[in-house]
Amino acid sequence: MKTPTLLPACFFSSCLLFLLVSSLCSFCFCNQNSDPALCIPTERLALIDLRSNLTDHANRLSSWVGKDCCSWSGVVCDNITGHVHEIHLRGPDLFNGFYQNIYESQEARKHMIGGSISPSVINLLQLRYLDLSCNDFGRSSIPAFIGSFQNLIYLNLSYSSFSGEIPHQLGNLSTLHVLDLHGIDAKSKSLAWLKNLKGLQYLNMGDINLTKASDWFLSVSNLTSLQELHFYDCGLYQLPSNPTTGSFMSLNALDLSFNFFENALPGWIFSLRNLTLLDLSGYSISGVLSGTHGGFHSMPSLRTLRLIETTFVNSSSLLNGLSGLSNLRFLVLSDCDISSPILGNLQNLSFIEYVDLSDNRIVEEIPKSLSNLCNITTLDLHSNNFFGNVSELLEGFCECESPKLEVLDFYQNHLIGQLPERLGNLKNLISIDLSFNQLTGAIPESIGQLSKLYSLQLQNNSLTGILPERLGNLKNLSLIDLSYNQLTGTIPDSIGSLSLLQALWFSNNRFSGSIPNTIGGLSSLNSLDLSNNKLNGSLPESIGRLSNLQELSLDHNSLTGILMENHFVNLTSLTSLFVGDNKLVFKLNVNNWIPPFKLQTLSARSCSLGPQFPSWIQLLTDLQFLDVSNANISDTIPNWFWTTFPSVGYLNISHNSIQGELGDVNSFTPDATVDLSNNRLHGRLPGNYSTTNILDLSNNRISGSLEQFLCSSIQKPRKLYFLNLANNNMSGVISDCWKNFGGLIILNLEKNRFSGIIPSSLGNISYLKSLEMDENRLYGNLPPWLLNSPSLVVIKLAENELIGKIPSSTGRNNTSLRLLSLRSNKLEGKIPHEVCHLTSLQILDLEHNDLSGNLPTCFTNFSVMSGRETSSQIDLYQATIITASLVIKGNTYTYSTTLYQVTSLDLSDNKFSGPIPDELVRLSGLRFLNLSYNNLTGRIPNLFSQNETLESLDLSMNHLEGNIPLSMSHLTFLNCLNVSCNNLVGGIPTGPQFQTFGELSFIGNSLCGGPLSACLQNNGSTEGITDEHGEADGIDWFLVIAALVGLVVGFWIILAPLFISRRWRITYYCFLEEIWFKLQNFIFLLFLRLTKRST
Repeated sequence: MKTPTLLPACFFSSCLLFLLVSSLCSFCFCNQNSDPALCIPTERLALIDLRSNLTDHANRLSSWVGKDCCSWSGVVCDNITGHVHEIHLRGPDLFNGFYQNIYESQEARKHMIGGSISPSVINLLQLRYLDLSCNDFGRSSIPAFIGSFQNLIYLNLSYSSFSGEIPHQLGNLSTLHVLDLHGIDAKSKSLAWLKNLKGLQYLNMGDINLTKASDWFLSVSNLTSLQELHFYDCGLYQLPSNPTTGSFMSLNALDLSFNFFENALPGWIFSLRNLTLLDLSGYSISGVLSGTHGGFHSMPSLRTLRLIETTFVNSSSLLNGLSGLSNLRFLVLSDCDISSPILGNLQNLSFIEYVDLSDNRIVEEIPKSLSNLCNITTLDLHSNNFFGNVSELLEGFCECESPKLEVLDFYQNHLIGQLPERLGNLKNLISIDLSFNQLTGAIPESIGQLSKLYSLQLQNNSLTGILPERLGNLKNLSLIDLSYNQLTGTIPDSIGSLSLLQALWFSNNRFSGSIPNTIGGLSSLNSLDLSNNKLNGSLPESIGRLSNLQELSLDHNSLTGILMENHFVNLTSLTSLFVGDNKLVFKLNVNNWIPPFKLQTLSARSCSLGPQFPSWIQLLTDLQFLDVSNANISDTIPNWFWTTFPSVGYLNISHNSIQGELGDVNSFTPDATVDLSNNRLHGRLPGNYSTTNILDLSNNRISGSLEQFLCSSIQKPRKLYFLNLANNNMSGVISDCWKNFGGLIILNLEKNRFSGIIPSSLGNISYLKSLEMDENRLYGNLPPWLLNSPSLVVIKLAENELIGKIPSSTGRNNTSLRLLSLRSNKLEGKIPHEVCHLTSLQILDLEHNDLSGNLPTCFTNFSVMSGRETSSQIDLYQATIITASLVIKGNTYTYSTTLYQVTSLDLSDNKFSGPIPDELVRLSGLRFLNLSYNNLTGRIPNLFSQNETLESLDLSMNHLEGNIPLSMSHLTFLNCLNVSCNNLVGGIPTGPQFQTFGELSFIGNSLCGGPLSACLQNNGSTEGITDEHGEADGIDWFLVIAALVGLVVGFWIILAPLFISRRWRITYYCFLEEIWFKLQNFIFLLFLRLTKRST
């Protein structure tokens, strides 16, 4: 409901003048005649009759007794004639009044007058003023006889719970100056009756249904004396674009907000130069009518401009006109989709008092000049994109001679800076909201000087330091929210002196120390949140004195000690209790202790409530949220547990050692989450299951089959989204009754003794994202739909007895599969190339099957493994965590929260043959690769330099040959390597990672170096030789053999003829003798020349 505008004095000038003259005349006459006239007897009877028809629960009309009705409360008479002139029966304003809580509001409602209005009031012939507003007349119709008051000047029936058609007889009130009918559920098909109200100056029909009153504008145009018009939220559709505006020129206030106007804003609005108030909120049509001249600058008298949810104002020409409104006091441009800078247009509006630019898209640095507006009381810029230093702005306001700032709201912007030390100079501040910014620094001590402060919200910043002790001086504080900062130190004792504080929220900081005992002094506190800090020590017993406390959150701290009855003795209003993830011990010694509260929420996770099952929980029948997981309970579950909480929507008693038989989980509220996992419950699943959304019974001792659970009432759709029965003793065939579980998202049946084939009806569940059935006794072929499901993200069928081939139809649909585990089955045949259509796959585990053939070369299609895409969180259902186990060097490692970062390819323990494809080594996003225990041959590809993320590589137990590639030394993240039991030769490459591997990584080969024995000199370099293809080898035996053959052949080509022919021998020796003679002769001549030169 819209807040009505307060009426300025000028709107009642005629009324006030009349009343002033009347009062002066009455005063003069009274001085002449000291005996005031008694009320007229007929009018007295009329008032008594009026009272008898009214209901007055608060006895507001208790004074309406005796003969002199002029002395009755709310009745004003003429002192001369005794006629009743005025009736003032206004009730409490629930719509615009300020009530701190619902109890105050309910108490105020008791002061409303109800019943009916007696027709006898028409005998009040001289009645001039009638105010019945803010009462409750039970949606009765407005009496038509009200139109009989010929002298009535003022009529106010607003917020009085009248309804129906507005009587046209009101048009007979020809002397009426003020008519206020707003806030009632009434309607009018025509406003023609207004034409007789020539003297009407103020008309407020806000919230009246005028959808069918097509004559509204024409009827109002005839009211030549009208100064103020309020027709907000009346269902009006048309605003004339070219009317005769003469009658509107005298208007001082025009409120047409929140109607359904379908045309662009007409330009004649800007010609109303006398307007002091304009409200066109909700005018959602963009733009102004073409050809319009003028703008806000044409309305120099404007004092109040209110435009909420009006997109037409997002115009630079209109916004620039704001700078000329020198008389403007109130400016509201909220939720108008404004993106242009605007604050510069306000810096000269020295009289401005109220600015609301919230919920826009304004990108602008806050100018320091804004602080020159020293008359401003409210500055609301929340939910925008303002940036700049808030310190400079606040320092500027502190420099005002008499700063009037009361409300400062910069919530959700991009402001930086610190709270200035002089913040305490802004002594009129009532509300500060600087939350969701990037403020730093400490909260200044001077904040304790803001004695009027009612609300302090600084959450979601980066504030540091300790809390000032002077916070305790803020005696009027009702709300303080400092959550999600980096505040340290202890909570000061002075906080306990804030007796009016209703909400204290310090969560998600770094507060340490104990909770001060003075906390019990917060007598008005409704909500206390100290969660996610580093608080320690025991909980003070004084907290049990907070009788108004409704919400208590202390979870995720390091609190210790024992909770006893005194901690709860007066918490009669408590509805939510969060104390989980502490080390508190519930020790309620009184037998049959009866809690003083009616909790709706109880979270005591990881506290100690056992070993007996706490019997007092049975009395909390209103519980909607119950979490006592990991609470050291080892008792037998009581029978009452299954029938006591019909309204519970979240139930978690997991990770205890609770024994007993599983009860009927159908007894909880529909759509509930029930987690009974990790206990010792036994028994069978209930039949005719139909209620909860989430059911987790994993890690118990549940037995029996799924037949009754799944197949009874099979025609009835189920709302189950999450079912976890893992690690129980269940057996039998998995029934093919899943067609009515169409909403199922997570199904986990692993680690049971289920047998049979995978049910075909699972393929009809279009939302199924995770299917986990590993470690059972399932057999048969893989169904074709399984690897074609567009929804499945996780498939785990490891350690079963599945047979046959991987379907060649795999991946025909667009799939989302990221984890596929078929380890330890009896699958055979080749891996079909269609597997590579599963492009989202990050983990492929086919270990220990009978698969054969060459390894596919298409694994580069896997987008994350190949490095083309980065991995993201595996989004399944409500933060469900999927776990997966990887076998690395004989050890099993389990991943859960970081599983989405894992990329793994395990093809070990099969019968694969042929070489390792180069494409497999090029998977630059792969972290774990296991090809061990196969029949792979050939060399290890020397392309590992393209995969620097590889952490584990197992190529053992194959028939690989050649050298270890030098590029493997570039694998800086490699922490596990096994190439043992192959036919590898040569030296082991050196490198930082290779120095960390022991000899077991290399045994069973002909390798040397590293952890093995040193290489001999003729074994070549330990780093091998790098050929043109980048392959690193030791001795090139082909080259050696070729050289030896060439040497032998060349030797015998020369010597063989000499042995065969004597003639060739003589000729050859003669040739040698001639050469020897010439050589001797050359040496002799050279010696003679050298001797001659020396002489």
